[in-house]
Amino acid sequence: MNAPAWRVWLVVALVCGWGILTIRFVQKGNVPFAILCALLLISNAVTLWRLTKKGR
Repeated sequence: MNAPAWRVWLVVALVCGWGILTIRFVQKGNVPFAILCALLLISNAVTLWRLTKKGR
C-alpha cells in the first residue's frame, strides 16, 4: 500500500457517506441526485481499491 493511513480512512468515510446519501435519495424518489451519489460512490470505491491494491 503506497498511501498514508489517513487517506485510506478518508476515502472509506467518503464511500460510506455517498452510500448513505444514495440510499436516502432513492427513498425520497430524487433520482438525479441518487444517480450522482451512486457515481461518486463508485468513483471513490475504485480509488479505495487502487489505494489498497498490493503489488505496486
